[in-house]
Amino acid sequence: MAEVYRGYDQDALNAQYNLRPLWPDVPEVIAHRENESARVRDRIPGRLDIAYGDGAAERLDVFPPSNGRGGGPALIYIHGGYWQMSDKNDTTYIAPAFLDAGIAFVTLNYTLAPAGRLDRMVDECRRAIAWIWRNADEIGVDRNRLYLAGHSAGGHLTAMMLATDWAEVDADLPRTPIKGACALSGLYDMEPIRLCFVNDALGLKPEDVPGNSPLYLDPLADIPLILSVGENETEEFKRHQTELYAAWSTKGLAVEEIPAPDCHHYTIVGHFGDAGSALHRAMIDMMRED
Repeated sequence: MAEVYRGYDQDALNAQYNLRPLWPDVPEVIAHRENESARVRDRIPGRLDIAYGDGAAERLDVFPPSNGRGGGPALIYIHGGYWQMSDKNDTTYIAPAFLDAGIAFVTLNYTLAPAGRLDRMVDECRRAIAWIWRNADEIGVDRNRLYLAGHSAGGHLTAMMLATDWAEVDADLPRTPIKGACALSGLYDMEPIRLCFVNDALGLKPEDVPGNSPLYLDPLADIPLILSVGENETEEFKRHQTELYAAWSTKGLAVEEIPAPDCHHYTIVGHFGDAGSALHRAMIDMMRED
């Protein structure tokens, strides 16, 4: 079979991104994510489905810290799912460790493919962050202490926020409304995504790749960024992180790689939400040093 990308033929490239069959515990991990998120949402008094825009998917949830104190830092979380699956409702299983540390947890939705194209998803995430910044007092968080994290497709969208000219989004915003960020198992080079099965839903064209690939963009936010990828993930996912780390470090961004030992693509999120992990502690330390 002919080479499609970096020595991979079509089947081999697809295999690098076809993740669910790779680890036998994936169904169990997904079930835990959904069930535990539902339990968290039942027992923690959050404000759900707040509209940050007019679109049906333009909704976010806000969960206050366990100490009940408003006006503190917030972690804004962007879910993954190859830009075509999952939902904010499945993310709150990682919230308790942050809430117990005095940090509000905000999780948002965006319009999934094929109904939404990548440019639209990026725009919606930008507008969600702008909405949170403008309405920080009303939702009980400090607009000057907003942090961002995302996994997989959400890691891509997180990186895209760091390459954003926020004056073009809202003239009232500061140069960056985000104080720090963490991208987990992110996808930063959209060319292999365009060339593999994931693009069946996304519909990326060659001209869409440069402007939607953080690897080829400049980081416009002078903030710390944590990158982490699971020890057991595919070589392509590891390459995305290695190349973004090299590119953005060279451009002067304060980027730190934190290992995720024994993790694969589906377990790294729980690892991030584990108060005993080095990855979680690194995020907490970032948010406490502001």
